[in-house]
Amino acid sequence: MISPTGIIPEELMFPEKQKDVLALIKGMTATGDWKRELLQGWGRLVGIKVSQAQYRAVYITGWDVT
Repeated sequence: MISPTGIIPEELMFPEKQKDVLALIKGMTATGDWKRELLQGWGRLVGIKVSQAQYRAVYITGWDVT
């Protein structure tokens, strides 16, 4: 799991910002695994459960996923 601190802006560190966080992570240039782990770290930090569909949605935007 990757800590979102210093990667995801402070103003997005709230559960109600989930859609914005998903959009931010999807737009990043990174591997699918890294994006999935970043989302997991964010979810744990703000105290929400991230769905498998959301993990998959960010994973498939990774530069290494074809």
